[in-house]
Amino acid sequence: MSQIHELAARQQYLYDVYRLFFIPTESEGDYIPLLPVGAKGPEVLFITGHTSQVANYLENFIGQIPEKTLVVTSCFGGNFKKYAVRKNVYVPRNGLDFCLIRRGKAFGFDFDISDAELGFYNATGGLIERIKAAYSML
Repeated sequence: MSQIHELAARQQYLYDVYRLFFIPTESEGDYIPLLPVGAKGPEVLFITGHTSQVANYLENFIGQIPEKTLVVTSCFGGNFKKYAVRKNVYVPRNGLDFCLIRRGKAFGFDFDISDAELGFYNATGGLIERIKAAYSML
């Protein structure tokens, strides 16, 4: 199931965080990659989705992912430990198997947002410091 209905809202979220515009590129399975315009993006791939979707994506594309760091916003983060051999993998920091999702409108977003995404959005510092504030490395 695609998250195309969230595309514009996710682009706004990314602009707010990075002050860069992101454009959609060719779909990869159920995913629509968003790439920064006019600047080399960070060496980090953020991937959001249901556990089975993310696992399927990584099974099919892990060898093609140039980024050294993966930030996975999904339930059952421990399922992605096998990718930590090849990449630095971060999953939501909440001590639970579930990635808690909030109604985005309550926080000013036009998509339902996870606690990890909220934590990342509100964190300060550089990219890695912000990731570490909201996610745990496997």
